[in-house]
Amino acid sequence: MPAIAAAHNIPYVATACPSYPIDLIQKVKKAADIEGAAYIHILSVCPTGWRSAPELSIKLGRLAVETGIFPLYEVESGRYHLSMDFPKLKPIKEYIKFQGRFRHLNDDMIEEIEKRVQKDYEALKERAKKGV
Repeated sequence: MPAIAAAHNIPYVATACPSYPIDLIQKVKKAADIEGAAYIHILSVCPTGWRSAPELSIKLGRLAVETGIFPLYEVESGRYHLSMDFPKLKPIKEYIKFQGRFRHLNDDMIEEIEKRVQKDYEALKERAKKGV
């Protein structure tokens, strides 16, 4: 969704996660100050739907970001900027092992997902590096 919003020239597009509250607050303030439309895609951990322990919600939000499953970034006037960049992403197994909704995945499937996440994250980093 953020890429679609950015492709439609929305002046401010961002991703955010309540597990990183300062980042979330800063982005909401920035979006409120933008003249025109703004879009913020916020990850919301759902213990019931994800079949995870409620006390793991903050940890799961952080792992979503640290594994590259849900990268935090902004697109301002078409220019990408990573809010958080990690030299090396954590393995997605760390993220999915706490969630019953992924219990059907085998090691081969997880490896394929890992490759896709890595590829998408590298593409996002490249866009941010080029500023486009």
